[in-house]
This record gives sequence, C-alpha cells and structure tokens, in this order.
Amino acid sequence: MTREEAIANLAKSRQALHQAIEGLSEETKTQVQVEGVWTIKDVIGHLSFWEGVLLAPLQNYAEGGAFEVDVITDYLTCNDEQAALRRDVPLDAILDESNTVRQGLVAAANKLSAEQLEAEVAFPWGGAGTVAQGLNGMAGHEVEHTRPIQEWRAG
Repeated sequence: MTREEAIANLAKSRQALHQAIEGLSEETKTQVQVEGVWTIKDVIGHLSFWEGVLLAPLQNYAEGGAFEVDVITDYLTCNDEQAALRRDVPLDAILDESNTVRQGLVAAANKLSAEQLEAEVAFPWGGAGTVAQGLNGMAGHEVEHTRPIQEWRAG
C-alpha cells in the first residue's frame, strides 16, 4: 500500500464519519447510545484514543527513531477505562482531539519513506504488520465504528 492510498483511506473514513453525524444536535451526539452503551461522543473519543496510541510511535519513526509501542493486551478493559476518562470531557474537546490526532497521523505519514511504510512493526493493539497496514487499520477501525451510527440513523 502506498502513502497516498493510506492517506486517502484515512480521508475517506473520516468523511464517512462526518457524514454520519452531520446535522445531529450536540444533545444527540452526547446522550443517545448508538453503539452498545456508547454515544457518538464516546465513539469519537474511542477512535481518537487508539489513533493517539499509534501517533507517538509513528511520529518518532518519522523523525528517524524506532517504532516502539507498548502493546495493550486487554483492549476491552482499556476501552472501558478510556470511555470513563472521557465521559465528562465536552464534545468540542473530543472533536478537537479527534482532528488534532488525525492531522498528526497524516503529517507523520507524509514524512515516511516508502521503506518505512513497508517496514514490519508491532501494533499497539497487538499483532504486527507494515506501517502502511497500521494506518489503513485506523481507517478500517473508523469505518467499523461509523457503521453503527449509520445504522442507527437509518432506523
């Protein structure tokens, strides 16, 4: 996968999320459960957390350092803990975090060489693959969590 394809997939998944939440009130985004017990705000916070977990090693790698991660083995507990930590964070702050982290991922990806993109690395969520696959995984993760919102909206 090329850098351009990985970045295009990130843009496409973000566009789908934005379309899924377009026109919804703040109250709807913060109070209506659309995926299990999660609200739209919770989903966006969840996505931001995982992208943030990838961002630090990716930025370090883009600057010439090693791609080193702490693997999160109990991701279900981690997800619950992160949702609880973000519960009282205002929606605007969650949206800002989401945009900032995504911009950081794209900026770091743009600095990577073709060799770096194809290097095999460990992923923070477990398993391994190329850096490009990790970026593509973030896009796929966003699509995975956008679908329940789309389904909820479709009624």
